[in-house]
Amino acid sequence: MAAIQNNLNSLNSAITALTPFVANISFSTASQLLAIISATTAYIAALGKTTADTAASLPLSQCVVDDNYALNPSPVNDTDGRAILNRIKALEPSIVDSTAKLIQRKGVVAVLPAIPLVGSPLAMARATLVSLQASLKSVQDAAQKASPASLQAEGAALRGRFDNNMSALVAAYSS
Repeated sequence: MAAIQNNLNSLNSAITALTPFVANISFSTASQLLAIISATTAYIAALGKTTADTAASLPLSQCVVDDNYALNPSPVNDTDGRAILNRIKALEPSIVDSTAKLIQRKGVVAVLPAIPLVGSPLAMARATLVSLQASLKSVQDAAQKASPASLQAEGAALRGRFDNNMSALVAAYSS
């Protein structure tokens, strides 16, 4: 549980670092785009560590046999699970706001000139977003496996909202 809490702190720090970039960026230069891609890459790395640590917290000894005789990991109790879910919910407004702002600024990114030795800024942004989407899916899968049954429905609803936001963002940068 301590590793998960530490990772939530890292994710919170990464989102906190990313949010001002998104809020204030005009994308008027390629260097601004590179700065946000760099901050997003740090966030993706934090997600990767969270996924690995969450998956590692699922030892067989902490699994229970459900009514269908299937092993279900439940290393997080209801109280800790509620605390984790509340911390993730607290990030939702920042994520929704950042997503909306990035979608609004897609047109500006699309007209930025190519970056020497790197290529199209739009293609770079799209690749970063696709990587972010995959990392978010992995951490969501691990968190869902670690969640107690009592929080599964609420967690699934939150995941659905995050997935919808991320899908809209990737779709915007893919068209």
